[in-house]
Amino acid sequence: MNNLTTYRRLTIPNDIKQLFNDYSLSISGLMTGAASNAKISKNLKFDNIPPAVILHHLPDKQISEVINKDNAAESINRRYVEQLAELSKKFNLSEKLKTYTGCAYSSSGCRRSCLVYSGRSNIFKAVQYARGRRTLAAIDRPAEYVRALIYSISHHYKKAGGALSVRLKGTDENNLHFKKVSLSINEINNINSYYGLNINYSDKPRVISEIFKNDSIIFYEYSKAPLTYLKRLTALNIDITASLVADRITGAADAITAINAGYRLAVPIALNKAGRIPRRLIISDNTGRRVSIKCYNGDLFDYRPANKKQCAVILKAKKSAGGDILSAFFIADKLGPQIIGGGIIELIY
Repeated sequence: MNNLTTYRRLTIPNDIKQLFNDYSLSISGLMTGAASNAKISKNLKFDNIPPAVILHHLPDKQISEVINKDNAAESINRRYVEQLAELSKKFNLSEKLKTYTGCAYSSSGCRRSCLVYSGRSNIFKAVQYARGRRTLAAIDRPAEYVRALIYSISHHYKKAGGALSVRLKGTDENNLHFKKVSLSINEINNINSYYGLNINYSDKPRVISEIFKNDSIIFYEYSKAPLTYLKRLTALNIDITASLVADRITGAADAITAINAGYRLAVPIALNKAGRIPRRLIISDNTGRRVSIKCYNGDLFDYRPANKKQCAVILKAKKSAGGDILSAFFIADKLGPQIIGGGIIELIY
């Protein structure tokens, strides 16, 4: 009888090892699990919702701000980070950063009150440093970064016990879902064997959701993008919740268009009392279009595929460091019509 135990060994490709070494990243730490994220940790309270992991980058053009030595921001999470400036210089990223934005569809109110500037990030500078390292790595070597994400997702899938939900747009509107990468036969065999996955071999480059299509890994995202972009994500088998951008001139029209196309709508409201949400909301745009949809409490959990389509997901507005809870980006918790970009919204209690 052979009593020997076979141990599977993970072999990480050299280019991914180099990326991790250059930017002080790791397989387990590239994606953030529920233990380190209050929002997705709420998913664990529900038996029918799979554990989640989320990717945190710096939003919009914030990476350019934190490497600017003349940055005089008051809040910790908006200040200059010397180590990130050194990384940018070391890998000659200045030209790439000039045209980079992580949030192409954000509004002024969204950028000012972004949740990336709330919570622990305004207490510990290390939080923004970690997000900045990931952002720079993705800008520097996008193909290697996406392949590194495959290893990180696989790690958390195995850790979760065989089912996982994934958000790649945790704190920015990156385009990583569209990046196609190739995996060798040896790489696929090693990943499948070590992590218990069922990735098929293909001689063509594939996007992440296609690579994981045979396993219980669900991708879901929020997006402020126009309908054409939302449909591109949906075509990749990613569950999408559109986000209301109330201070955008086309905010009402964009919301109605998304709802009519079958998407649910995330609506940030400056709630007077947590948990007390409107029953329905009505949005009208300046062309005469109108929708009336049922509201659900989006703060009970983050796993949006559990919510119905064509509904409003109400999220309690949270004040970030340097943000403005009274800005036009947030809807007020009150009766009566409220003016938003290109139309009106009304909360029904």
